[in-house]
Parts: sequence; C-alpha cells; structure tokens
Amino acid sequence: MYKFAREQKILEIGNVKVGGQIGENPTVIIPTIFYDGHAIVDDKNNTFDAAKAEALINEVETVCDETGNPCIFQVVGVTEELMPKCLDFVSEHTDRPFIIDSAEIKARYVGLKHTTEVGYGDRVLYNAINMMIEEEEIRALTEAEIEGVVILGFNMQDPSVHARIQLLEDGGDFIDEGLIPIAKKCGFGDKILYDPGVQPVGNGAGASFRLLAVVKSRYGFATGVGAHNVPSSWAWLKKHPDPLVRHVCDISANTIGILSGANSLFIGPIENAKLAAPSAAEADMVAADSIQDFGIEIPEDHPINKLA
Repeated sequence: MYKFAREQKILEIGNVKVGGQIGENPTVIIPTIFYDGHAIVDDKNNTFDAAKAEALINEVETVCDETGNPCIFQVVGVTEELMPKCLDFVSEHTDRPFIIDSAEIKARYVGLKHTTEVGYGDRVLYNAINMMIEEEEIRALTEAEIEGVVILGFNMQDPSVHARIQLLEDGGDFIDEGLIPIAKKCGFGDKILYDPGVQPVGNGAGASFRLLAVVKSRYGFATGVGAHNVPSSWAWLKKHPDPLVRHVCDISANTIGILSGANSLFIGPIENAKLAAPSAAEADMVAADSIQDFGIEIPEDHPINKLA
C-alpha cells in the first residue's frame, strides 16, 4: 500500500472513528435498514416489523464486534411518517451512530427536524449534500443540530475525476458553489464523509475509485463508497443463473473500495453485513500488514489484532 503525505482527518461520530491512512483504522461498515422495498417495511401503513428489525441490528453488531469493524446504520425513511419512527427505533436499539437518508427530500427534512428536537444529533450524519442541493435544503441543514454530513461527489454531467473535483471546490460549470464550501457554510467544518458515488463500469466507476485516493490526497477527508453498485449494475452478472455468484461478486466488490482508499463501505441492504464485515476485515488485515514500516499506530481492536 502507500501513505498519503497529507494529514488524514478522523471523523468522530458517536462512538465510531472513520478515516486515517489506508490500513490504519478498521473499515466502517454502513448497512442500510428500512430501505425502499425492504421486506420488513409496510410503507402503505407506515409501519415495520420491529422484531425483525431488532434482529437485523443485533446481527450487524455481533459480526462487527467479532471482526473489529465498527458500524454506522444508514436509516432510510421511505415516507415522512416513517422517518421519525425509524430513527427513534434505531437510536433506542443500538448505541452506534446512524445516517438520515431518503429518496424523498421532505422525509429528510422531517428527519433533520426530529433529530434536532429529540436531541441525539451527536450520533447522526446526513446523506447527502450533492449537486442537486437547493437553498431550502441548505437552510434545513444549517438549522439542524447534527454531527456531520456525507458529500456525494457524483457529477451527473461529467463523471471524470477533474470535473468532480471542480464540483467539490467551486462548482465548476455545474453549480454556483462548491460542495465543500456548502458543507462548511452549513456548519460542518471538516465533519465530512466523502462518497464519490459509484456508477456502472464504463460510465465512471473507475473514476469513482480513483477519486477516493485523490480526495484523501487533496483534502484528507474520511471517505466512504458504495462499491456494491458495480456488480448491481453489471448486465452480465444480472443474467447469471447462479445467485451465489451474484452475491459473491457483490460482497467482494467492497475490497476494491478498501484498497482504493475507502474508510467506510455503504454495503447496501443490512442483510449483507454478515458477509461484508468478514471480507472487509480480511482486506483490513492485508492493508494493515502492508504499512507496518510506516510508523503508523494500529488500534488494539483492529482486525489484524483480533483475527490474525
């Protein structure tokens, strides 16, 4: 592996640290719960199966405690009514941090307001500041009392590395202001988790993985990546008759992210965690072993110390 010359920022969110040099800290697993289409969610009646949700949360914590990989729960509120219920449930059933997320912007606003009102914002990240952000969302983020934010750095007009760096710094020819200045204006300072946004191979996937190293070299930010978007958009794999092959490719894609500079992994459905954590731990051990002569201190609970 290699060591970044720039000092690497550590994002502390609740009881979890994200960031550092490749191999330095355990990769943080970020599974998604209550997502659109999740079998445990009844979005028509704005309810979910609490027993199954608790079992899934416990499963994630058990495997992550075993491997030494911290976890952050990505909580999707499919509707405005579900959002506060989902956030409260996760806050009550784990001491780990969590992320406000939804495809519906109004549901995200509800999440920000509710989190501020109930007072657990020091455990919360928001997903995400991106090139579609508008003034109303900026105001909502500025007023919210949460710990940090995800910057989704995908540029839908130009997926190249250069264009996506422009988008971060000054907006380029795409938006009026860069995503990093926007995050700072909202009050997050360096409490930023950078996600390049992974597209299909041939449409920017390679640039997404390159951006992990570029962003860490340029700004030192903690990084995260949804590497599973590569196999999920792979036409050949979708048609493969063996579901095991599809699942293996989905899980193994995470190691590409880790060795490219990702400090955390958006692994998709929470059900994937039981396989994603061991595969991440394996990559973490190799990465940590490769930097032994860099003088980097490895924490005691790192997978290389727990499992090797």
